[in-house]
Amino acid sequence: MRHLPRAPRTLRLSLGLSLGLSLGGAVGAALVAPSSAWAGGTRTFTLEDHSDFDAGETEGAAIEDSGRVTTGFVPAKGELPDAASAFSCLSRKDDVLVGTADKAAVFRMGLAKRGKDKGKVEVERVAELSGVVVTAMAELPGGDVVVATLPGGKLWRLDGRGKVSEFAELPVEQVWALTVHQGKLYAGTGPKGELFAMTLAGKDPKVVLDDVDKHLMSLLSVGDALLVGTAPSARLLRLSDDPKGVLLKDLEGDELRALALTRQGLLAAVNTFEDRSLSSVDALTKNLQRTSLVGDPPQGDLQQARPPKADATVHHVDLGTGPGTGRDFDRASEAPWDQWFSREGQYFTGMLALDDVGTVLLSTSSDGKIYRLRGPRDVATVADFEERQSTALCRAAKGPIFATVGQGAGAYHLEASTAKKALYRTKVLDAKQPSDFGALALRGKGPLSVRARVGPSAEADDRWSPWSAITLTVEPGAGFRGDLSSLPRRRYLQIEVGLDTPDAELRELEQFYAPENLAPLLTSVDVNRPELDDDGEREPSPKVTIRWKVDARDDDDLVYGVRARPEGTGETQWIPLHDAKDPVTKRELQWDLSTVPDGVYEIEVVASDEPSNGAGKARTDELRSAPFVVDRQRPRIEDLRWGAGKLSATIRDTGGYVHDAAYSIDDGPFRALSAADGMFDEPVEVVNVSPEGLTKGTHRIVVRARDSFGNLETAAVLATVE
Repeated sequence: MRHLPRAPRTLRLSLGLSLGLSLGGAVGAALVAPSSAWAGGTRTFTLEDHSDFDAGETEGAAIEDSGRVTTGFVPAKGELPDAASAFSCLSRKDDVLVGTADKAAVFRMGLAKRGKDKGKVEVERVAELSGVVVTAMAELPGGDVVVATLPGGKLWRLDGRGKVSEFAELPVEQVWALTVHQGKLYAGTGPKGELFAMTLAGKDPKVVLDDVDKHLMSLLSVGDALLVGTAPSARLLRLSDDPKGVLLKDLEGDELRALALTRQGLLAAVNTFEDRSLSSVDALTKNLQRTSLVGDPPQGDLQQARPPKADATVHHVDLGTGPGTGRDFDRASEAPWDQWFSREGQYFTGMLALDDVGTVLLSTSSDGKIYRLRGPRDVATVADFEERQSTALCRAAKGPIFATVGQGAGAYHLEASTAKKALYRTKVLDAKQPSDFGALALRGKGPLSVRARVGPSAEADDRWSPWSAITLTVEPGAGFRGDLSSLPRRRYLQIEVGLDTPDAELRELEQFYAPENLAPLLTSVDVNRPELDDDGEREPSPKVTIRWKVDARDDDDLVYGVRARPEGTGETQWIPLHDAKDPVTKRELQWDLSTVPDGVYEIEVVASDEPSNGAGKARTDELRSAPFVVDRQRPRIEDLRWGAGKLSATIRDTGGYVHDAAYSIDDGPFRALSAADGMFDEPVEVVNVSPEGLTKGTHRIVVRARDSFGNLETAAVLATVE
């Protein structure tokens, strides 16, 4: 999160919880602090679980799976000189190697073991290489390291003295992953989805797996099995004698970025990009602010780059392991995969297993966050760096853990000294409109301190108010309370809570506020009549439906008053269409037209936000419909006669116009009549017809007329045929 200007510093958010513990959990990705509404126009921002607090930022604090914010650890950063971004790392016995981007180089990072600097991060440049990015590294049995660089399929050997020599060159454009498996070196490549195997001397490279996917992004060696993760279909494969391998699972994402073992099964970190056409190369070039992986590096502030948007999920499958049994990877095809953890708006860049019971760390593209998880119900944010993105995780044997960061060229040691004081800062909270801020309620353990500030923009800038200290009082059984009413009325708010001793903690934050009340806005009022019966045999219902559209501009609950009056009459002539003690809550109302005389009427709807703001602060809006006619009077059939084999009549309607007419002979089916002038469009119409096929004798002919409102009238005449 970057909502505020502040003095330069390397670390923005710190490691939480001892890394000897573990975490995990399928937690939803809440990116905005939730807001709830109270009566009388009062609303609250409430932060109470991990996802709520994780949207903010910390210094020297941890966000545990339960939602507690506690004092934690302060990671120590090792700077990588002359590098723009760290991209990859390699775990070794006593240290880790870090590969960089924009200037492909390898650095060694570890902790000083003696002297006054004991425990501090040491950084040593090991080698510079041709290319743009060090994408992968693997350690050979003798201690030498194989390094892959982009662009191209160049592999380099790096010996213990830092000497660089050519190891192999593969006929590919990218090498994404390297691992040693059963005496051979394997390379996952792109863009043809080929897995190469070669000797440990870099000789005789051969394609041993040729997949339909474009990129092989991750490799994991487990006993006799070599597992492969692909992109852009996030498929899990196992190497076999078949050049297509064995498909274990299609995880329905864009990229299976990382794999890790648990005691019982397998974890897979899967990314799904918002732009489904985005490739791994595209994501990398965007992160490096390049248009391609060749040419000069970008100039300017790399902190302005934003990684591609994506969603990330960690899946787990039980492989049926137990005492005396091995992992059955075939179960990955049939056993259920559980979702352990997910986040929206970011993607995973690396996963590091800390033990065999399922403790893993995850590095992400979101604001340099590091998550730690174990199992489907335990997750914590343990680090959140100033840099935009954490790129990889490595551990020196079972010793120090390092997280590399992009656009900052460094790596953090995640087990630095415990913080004596920690800060938690909410993300910028949006009240949606200018608001007055009131009481602040905190639950936790003191001592705590609070500052707050307000402003007009979603990003804090020089238009924002300065930080104001908020006095807290302790209320037994109710926690801590403060008052923000002295702050100016603004739309945006940010709150900072200080954990002033190592044992202080924050468990819940609730901020009350009252937005400016916006009146509802009615946009239309319509009277919808029942449709006329197609066969003209039935009159429509006398009930019509009044519907209206309204915009509750600040999401208030609304109630409505509806009334009618004859057009042109005064304010005293309004007829309420419902009980005044029972306001309408839906956006429609039925009205029985048989309760009023014929005439021209108009409807008025009044919308009120009283349920959300109380009677004293309620605001209203009113809107009238277009005038409409109430006509319950039937048309008249006049001058109905029979003569000379011809039926004729005049139909007259006083409220509208004649819609149609029909006739029936001797109770037979009705047949349509035509208007004498060729069109039914007037209040008075003449109809005539010479029925065919009438037999001799006397016949009863019924004429039916219908007006534009569906009112029906019938009349009969006797017709004699000689």
